Amino acid sequence: MKDIFLVDADDTVLDFHGASALALRAAFAGQGVMWKEEYLTVFREVNDGLWSALERKELTRAELLRTRFPNYLQALDLHLDSEAFNGAYLEYLATHPHYIDGAEAFLSALNKMGSVYIVTNGTERIQQSRFSRCGLYAYAKDVFISERIGYNKPAGEYTQYVLSHIPNFSVERAVWIGDSLNADIRAANEAGITSVWLNRTGKPRESGIIPDYEADNLQKILMILQRICVDNSNFPFQNI
Repeated sequence: MKDIFLVDADDTVLDFHGASALALRAAFAGQGVMWKEEYLTVFREVNDGLWSALERKELTRAELLRTRFPNYLQALDLHLDSEAFNGAYLEYLATHPHYIDGAEAFLSALNKMGSVYIVTNGTERIQQSRFSRCGLYAYAKDVFISERIGYNKPAGEYTQYVLSHIPNFSVERAVWIGDSLNADIRAANEAGITSVWLNRTGKPRESGIIPDYEADNLQKILMILQRICVDNSNFPFQNI
């Protein structure tokens, strides 16, 4: 029986990339700079690269946060106050969370099947504000934020902390759901937990990281769970 669901937050149930784009626009507007679409493309290259390096333990969280906007603004050849820009970006991000379409129904359905635990890499203050404002805490038994724990996914120390804080946890009952191969699926693989990769954009698989299941939307994940979970005859996946 599968009834423990470890669910990533950003770009799995919360639309981080969408909210981030709006936060960037707000930060540029605050410094009187007219928005250009290329600003978003460059930010995603810089930001995603840094978070990937963090997951690979090539830099620390403090280094990521210290260098992200100086690197980004330098890449754009814009001479702006990076600290003020960072502050405006984070303030908007913390106060304007958005769900991915269907995510609330997805979480409600999971709660009918068992217990949901949010597993997220992120800054504690920002994540707590976002989760509170969008009501994410109402769907989860507990939330595990990497900054609070002191380790990032996919570190074994992060995973062990999470598993040791879930009552009556067993690998056989768990499913790990997330959009990141390197953070979520790798962590699940190393812990022997069944994994479901949400691949909404058709990203290629990284060598050596193999999910048990793959889906391009949340409804398909629920259909997968209906097949692998027991005692779920009343599970309303068709309504998601």
